[in-house]
Amino acid sequence: MHFVAETSKARVAPMMLGSIAFVAAGAWMVTRFPDDLARLPFGILIPVPWLGWAAIVFFGLAGVAWSRQFFSGGPVIEMSPEGLYYRRWSETTIPWDAFDRAAIGEIQRQRMLTLWLRDPADYPSTTLQGRTAGANKAMGFGDISLSAIGLDRSFDEIVAAFEANAGALNRQAFKNPPLEGGGFT
Repeated sequence: MHFVAETSKARVAPMMLGSIAFVAAGAWMVTRFPDDLARLPFGILIPVPWLGWAAIVFFGLAGVAWSRQFFSGGPVIEMSPEGLYYRRWSETTIPWDAFDRAAIGEIQRQRMLTLWLRDPADYPSTTLQGRTAGANKAMGFGDISLSAIGLDRSFDEIVAAFEANAGALNRQAFKNPPLEGGGFT
């Protein structure tokens, strides 16, 4: 079964617009309250402009990321009996036998199919997501995590495509016990 998931402009546009709104809110905080302090939990005081600048930087970067997705075309995820292509990891199709195992994880009710490479050096990432793989593994996730955020397909469709294409990996994928600390179901 050949499966393709592309960017959903209808799902990405609100994220892009939300990022712009938070950047504007940050700029408003910086200019409107230049000398005010905000009280954070535990009685910590912080200058309001610092919060504004944090919003500008964080949501500005998020807006750039959402914009890149909005304006890029073509498949984000492709699955076939030959392997997995995931543009957010690299431009290479990774054969199923390059993966050691798979599991379904969850963070804040956001589900993802996470895959562990047998030897990550054989299929290095060429994207930012690959640079965060170490942090993902520290939280109990695999090298590559597939979610439906911003895509035109659902998470259940991603899992069904994995089950239809991954062969032997699929037969043992979900037999692993849940990982502790990784939010796995």
